[in-house]
Amino acid sequence: MRILIDDKEIENRAYILPWYNDGTCFNFKSPDTQIAPGKVNDIENPLSVKTLVIECDLKDYSFIRQMKNLTQLYIYTGTNISDLSFLEGLEKLKQLCILKSHITSLESLKKLIERKYEIYESISKDEIIERLKYQFEGICIQSDAYDSDGTELVKSGICTDDIRINEHLISYAYSLRKRREEMAKKLEKGLR
Repeated sequence: MRILIDDKEIENRAYILPWYNDGTCFNFKSPDTQIAPGKVNDIENPLSVKTLVIECDLKDYSFIRQMKNLTQLYIYTGTNISDLSFLEGLEKLKQLCILKSHITSLESLKKLIERKYEIYESISKDEIIERLKYQFEGICIQSDAYDSDGTELVKSGICTDDIRINEHLISYAYSLRKRREEMAKKLEKGLR
């Protein structure tokens, strides 16, 4: 199920996709069902929600925690968001976009990334398709209360491309360079 939460009825809606990578844009699945903000707790089967797009401000975002199979979360107006704790159990999340927020810390997102990494590492390297389910395709956070370049979110195998925190962008090329530097450090330590 793909849901849009909005307080306005708009036909032929266009969505902002902040991704540097065209593949991430291509993978976006637009919502097929719209619900009003006052009905978010009435979603009958939260486990069936794969895409959630929120176009209006909500008072509370904790209902998102129940959407364990969510792969795409786009919050275009997140002025009531200061904390990301509702993300911690969303291990299948691949695209995360939160704009116009007041997020003060990325700790909950870092915990989610660590959990995704644990799962990723526990899966045999031969099961490539299964491992891909736990990677992020893109992370975009816009907050007036947090400033970072996003490097704390880079995790080999999980977060490798399209990490955008405010005006800072980490692309795939950055991740490759960081991995090469880490390998060089390991080799250097091994030679001493």
